[in-house]
Amino acid sequence: MQYTERLRNFLQEYESYETKLLRPTRDEVKEYLKEWEKPDYWNKYKMGEGVATPSPIRMIMTRIKHPEKVVDKIFRSPDIFPQELSMESLRSMRDTIGIRIVVYFSSQLSLVDRELRNSKIFELSEEHPPKAYFDPESLQKLGLSHIKCKRKESGYSSIHYAAKLKESSIEAGERPVFEIQVRTLAQEVWGELEHTLSYKPETRPHFSAKRRFQILSKEIEVIDEHFNLLYEELIHSQEVSHYQETDTLTFENAPKVLSKMGIQCALTELNPILKILNSHGIDVVKDLLEVGTPIRLVTIRNTFIAMMGHAPSNHEIIGVLAALKGVDSKEAEIERIKSQIEIIKQKFTLKLDED
Repeated sequence: MQYTERLRNFLQEYESYETKLLRPTRDEVKEYLKEWEKPDYWNKYKMGEGVATPSPIRMIMTRIKHPEKVVDKIFRSPDIFPQELSMESLRSMRDTIGIRIVVYFSSQLSLVDRELRNSKIFELSEEHPPKAYFDPESLQKLGLSHIKCKRKESGYSSIHYAAKLKESSIEAGERPVFEIQVRTLAQEVWGELEHTLSYKPETRPHFSAKRRFQILSKEIEVIDEHFNLLYEELIHSQEVSHYQETDTLTFENAPKVLSKMGIQCALTELNPILKILNSHGIDVVKDLLEVGTPIRLVTIRNTFIAMMGHAPSNHEIIGVLAALKGVDSKEAEIERIKSQIEIIKQKFTLKLDED
């Protein structure tokens, strides 16, 4: 059979394979991972009362490999794909579906690793165990020494997992293996820039280019480490912090104040929460405690349930509390809460229209 005809037949097979197996699997994975994007999902990893929930997920991206990339990979690796353009090659390819999970800080990589290893959703491949493109010492410090360590000449850093779904609309024997890449935000920036420059050591052999990428990779590692140290210092400060009612609200004491009010906030929510409060003149601990009385918080939650059908998020509670500053009657309080809920409804409707 001529090459052109074989290629045409293979591309038709891949189109069918993508429609029947890859797209449904990708959609199911995306749906499962929506839970990971919710700050509350990570409450089990908070360090203690009055410490912000880690909320490690910066972004989750998915893709299905383009047909030309599939063909190129098969011909670049004849030892891995001896059947060349065939369904056998497709079934053995572990990255036709790719998932990338980006966390903020390197110490959060261990949270995602634990979730994947103990998942009721994902089944990690025993034949192809996880591999980490990392410095061995860094991997050990992160508590990830159980992952096989590898290095790339370019300095690329990421952790790769091969997985299947434990439960799916697709029959067990037909479920495709997919690749999950987990990396920090700094590593993601480096990877994107490396990809944009189309750097490959084998195609860009010049010493100067290799050396520059190695230097940049080390610089990124240092930046990543310093940001992680700042993150861990902040969490420690929250854990040991004490406050007086006259203290200014800060990243260190706000989680404890909010916890006293019955609100567990996530690390990623702290900045917007403090901005909302500051914009309404709620700058010190006393101001927040005065506006967020227990009775008022119960009223807000019950009114949300009555009007929206669900309890308010932390962000919504703070927004309503900020709007209640200076309200001095029960009637005005209820009216203000309802007004804020109507604003939230309008924002939700606008988002649906945009989608």
